[in-house]
Amino acid sequence: MRKKLLALGLAALVGTSSVIIPVTQEKAYANTELEKKKSELQTERSGVDSNIKEKQGELSELKSKEEKLNADIEKLDKQTAETNEKIRERQAEIEEAKKKIQELKVQIQEVKKRIAERNELLEKRVRSLQETGGVVSYLDVLLGAQDFGDLVTRVSAVTQIVDADKEIIKAHEEDKKLLEQSEAELSSELQNLETALIELESLKQQLKKQAAEKNKLIEQVKAQHKSTEAAIYELEDEAAFLKEQEAAIAKEIERQKQEAERKRREAAEAAAAEERAKQEAAAQAAAAKASSPKKSSSSGSSSGSSSQAPAPAPAEPAPAPAVTGGKFMWPAQGTFTSGYGHRWGKLHAGIDIANRSANVPVVASAAGTVIRSYYSSSYGNAVFITHNIDGKTYTTVYAHLDARHVSAGQSVSKGQQLGYMGNTGRSTGKHLHFEIHDGAWKNPVNPMNYLQ
Repeated sequence: MRKKLLALGLAALVGTSSVIIPVTQEKAYANTELEKKKSELQTERSGVDSNIKEKQGELSELKSKEEKLNADIEKLDKQTAETNEKIRERQAEIEEAKKKIQELKVQIQEVKKRIAERNELLEKRVRSLQETGGVVSYLDVLLGAQDFGDLVTRVSAVTQIVDADKEIIKAHEEDKKLLEQSEAELSSELQNLETALIELESLKQQLKKQAAEKNKLIEQVKAQHKSTEAAIYELEDEAAFLKEQEAAIAKEIERQKQEAERKRREAAEAAAAEERAKQEAAAQAAAAKASSPKKSSSSGSSSGSSSQAPAPAPAEPAPAPAVTGGKFMWPAQGTFTSGYGHRWGKLHAGIDIANRSANVPVVASAAGTVIRSYYSSSYGNAVFITHNIDGKTYTTVYAHLDARHVSAGQSVSKGQQLGYMGNTGRSTGKHLHFEIHDGAWKNPVNPMNYLQ
């Protein structure tokens, strides 16, 4: 009896080994491929980091160039300010000169008026002299003196009259000449100032032109600066994504190890259960043979393990797609509206599926680990998943979701709901944009070649 049981145990051990070995080989194969992909991602991320450093160097050079141009602009601004100050000074001088000219014109009018009045007086005196004989009249005045004192008085009076006439005439001539000369000088000064103002205005326009040229250059630098920054942001995002994918692959390796371990345990438990069932059957048969022939025993017991089916998911207003075989299943139910390929000069890196129903479920096209679950201006609410299928790595993208139900690092099964179809990001209508990448992200392939 002991030999028989030993033989049965040995057979059970052999049977169990036959179950364990393929699982271990499959696990080793999958993990090797994932480790290889992880190493490739690390190399790719290193290259991206190098590109980031290169772009940062370009950005530093652009900043230096921009600082130099800013210094030139500041210098021009100072020159423009100095020129404007000179213009204001000249304008004040011109206004002062204009004011003096106006005052001088008033003075000239007053002097001209006095001259006119005196000319009229002199003309009357001349006419009087002409009528009375001029000199004879003066002699009559002198000869009519009563005594010497009267003569002196009369001579003095005549002399004063003659001198007064001469002084009046002389003063008029000098005033007139002086006023004309002053007016000419002020007019010349005004003309000079106006010429200087024109020159300064020309200089100001020249400075403005130079400043405009500098501003144009600095705008070009800013545009390059912005473009380089955008490139850096894109590279940094790519580096971050590669890092996240690397972490997701590490989790996928762990998930597959755990899955392989679970399968190994289940296979071992199934083999052990089968062996126990055989032993029990053999024991029952031996016991039945040893008992009376009239007594028969029948075993209604059943052995083996059965796992309970998971609780059904809550019913959705729109049904989720049925899980199918093959590498990838359809991620949502709906109408195929756009395929993979170039359009409007740009690659449409996936397919679009539209459905007007409320709360349309979007599911994982294959089992894997979530790389990223986030919102972007282009994809809207999006989920990225890394997969290892038949020892090969793939990446799937689910974009424009209305809501996301998974997070980065989470393991998902094939057909597990990720969220709902939506219209977020750069989307013109409710639909799912779905991509498959051969390996890491940015290696898109036509999903129609993989979906079943």
